[in-house]
Amino acid sequence: MHPPDKELVKKAKRKDKNAFTLLVDRYSDRIFSYLYRYVGDYQKAEDLTIETFLNAYTRIRTYREMGKFSAWLYMIATNCAKKELQKRKRLKEVSIDRPFIANESITLKDLISDERSRPDYNARQAEFKEFIYKIIANLDKKYKDVLLLCDVEGLSYREVARALRCNVITVGTRIRRARTLLYKSLKRYGYKF
Repeated sequence: MHPPDKELVKKAKRKDKNAFTLLVDRYSDRIFSYLYRYVGDYQKAEDLTIETFLNAYTRIRTYREMGKFSAWLYMIATNCAKKELQKRKRLKEVSIDRPFIANESITLKDLISDERSRPDYNARQAEFKEFIYKIIANLDKKYKDVLLLCDVEGLSYREVARALRCNVITVGTRIRRARTLLYKSLKRYGYKF
């Protein structure tokens, strides 16, 4: 049985590198996956994952155990991703095309589940998933943040609020708007639900 995050964080705060390594092992895949979905570039997501954990290591003493350690990591990862996208924007590498409005009951996980073992998984599904990621990449940052953290990473509204430094009501409002924008974009391109 592995020690809980709380115990590892306490040790890591005392500069126990083994404890921090266990935290990295525990969260690196999830953080990488989140960053890849956020920036849409495999190599850049790897770099940002490393940057996230370097920042976490240097700031571990500032972590307050009021929320989950994972939410704190996602906050750092989100900030790293935002900085990357700002760099791209300055270099004119990011185009922004905002979608429109509709139903909010469908979740992002419903649309892009990664169940490759299913018999009906095929090239069309992979193409659809790529299309979804392109729509998400073009959402306003505040909507992209909550959509990825809530629907893809599975964090609660409270955890997302801590990670993004806003209140829970704001998270709820943004997630409804983000889902609406996503759904409307899909509908605009002929997808029916």
